[in-house]
Amino acid sequence: MKTKLAGVVCAVTAASMIGLAAPASAAPTGTGCPDGFELKTVREIIRVYATPGFEKAIKAEDRNKDGLLCFKLLPPSVPLFDPTFFYQDNEFPT
Repeated sequence: MKTKLAGVVCAVTAASMIGLAAPASAAPTGTGCPDGFELKTVREIIRVYATPGFEKAIKAEDRNKDGLLCFKLLPPSVPLFDPTFFYQDNEFPT
C-alpha cells in the first residue's frame, strides 16, 4: 500500500510540475504598456496634454519612478475633458 501511495504522490507531483512549467515558458519577459497605449514621458504628458492642477496626480501614477507612463488619447467624441486620455504606470507584464 505504501508503494502504491508513493507512486501516486510521485505521479501527482510530476503532473503538477509539468502543468506549472508550461505557463512559465510563456512568462512575461518584462514590463511595458498594454495594447493600444503609447509609452510617453511624464514630463511630456504634463506639458502637452494635462489640464493645469493635475500635475501631481499624473506624477504620482509613476509608481516605479522611471519617468514613463502608458498613455492613451481618447477620441474627441468622449466628452469628459479636452483632451481626454488614460494614463497608467508602465509596469504591466509584456
